[in-house]
Amino acid sequence: MTSLVQVTLENQEFYLEKILEIENLSFSAPWSLNGFLHELENPVSHLWAIMSESVLLGYLCFWMVQEEMQLLDLAVHPRYRGLGHGTFLLTKMIDHGFSRGITARKLYEKFGFLEIGRRKDYYTDPREDAIIMSLGLPRAAGEKSHTGETAGVAF
Repeated sequence: MTSLVQVTLENQEFYLEKILEIENLSFSAPWSLNGFLHELENPVSHLWAIMSESVLLGYLCFWMVQEEMQLLDLAVHPRYRGLGHGTFLLTKMIDHGFSRGITARKLYEKFGFLEIGRRKDYYTDPREDAIIMSLGLPRAAGEKSHTGETAGVAF
């Protein structure tokens, strides 16, 4: 069973070593132990771990300040990538923001979504337009576009 755990100063001894392992496997300039400890001391920072039994699959760190959220760090252990764990973490973060009154539009814009259109009078109570937003994602490394260019991003 998969569960989401809030990492705190009180329980960090169990989680931080495993988080640092994933951090080092995932990034060329990984955060240090002190970086994570600093986030645990920061009252606007949240560090969550996704667990399956006693296995730490991944984590994310984000800030929540008034009506804004900022994603700082997100990684899944290479062994468990492609199984939806990153999506789970990001979805839980977004749900957390919504439950605390962070507006969807601001959150989508933070992630780089752009308004590309509207559906007139889509909602009826109250009557208002639906905003259509889109996010252009880079192609996987080596994948060619219709123009023949190759993306340089690896996931």
